[in-house]
Amino acid sequence: MNQEVCTDVLMDYDALRDVGSGLGTAAVIVMNNQTDIVRGIQRFSSFYKHESCGQCTPCREGTTYLQRMMDRFYAGQATEKEIDMIFELSKEIEGHTICALGDAAAWPVQGLIKSFRHEIVNKINQFKEKNGGESASLGGWTKNGKVLDGTIIGTPHVHDAHHH
Repeated sequence: MNQEVCTDVLMDYDALRDVGSGLGTAAVIVMNNQTDIVRGIQRFSSFYKHESCGQCTPCREGTTYLQRMMDRFYAGQATEKEIDMIFELSKEIEGHTICALGDAAAWPVQGLIKSFRHEIVNKINQFKEKNGGESASLGGWTKNGKVLDGTIIGTPHVHDAHHH
C-alpha cells in the first residue's frame, strides 16, 4: 500500500481487505520512502522461490518465473507489457497451490503492480536510457542479443541481485 492509503486505513482484516490488501499472518513490514520497493519485492520473490518445496506445479514453476521476472524488473530489463503478464501469472499461482506459500508469493507482486507500477516503469525507462535508447524486448532480450554455443551474448545479463 502506498502512503496515502496507509494514512487512513485501519489495521484490521476487514479494512485492509476493503483497500485491496490484507493482514495475512499479521506480520507488517514498514518501508520508508527511500526503500527501492521493486528491489524489496524482488527479494521477496527470491525468498519464496527458495522456500518452495516444489511439490505443486503452480508454486514450483510460478515462483521461478516470479523470481526471474522480478530480477529483470529490478534491472529494468523488461517491457511494460510484461508487468501485466507477471500480474496474470501471479493470479494463476494464487489459490492453486497445496499450501499458502503460493498465495504468499503472489500477493507482494500483485501489491507492487497495484500500488507502485510506476516504479517498475521508471526502472524500464532507466534501462532504456543506459542502453542508448534501446529497450529490452519480451524476455529481456536486446536488439543484438543472440545465443552462441548455448550462451546468451549481446544482451546484458541480469546480475545475481540476490546477494547484494
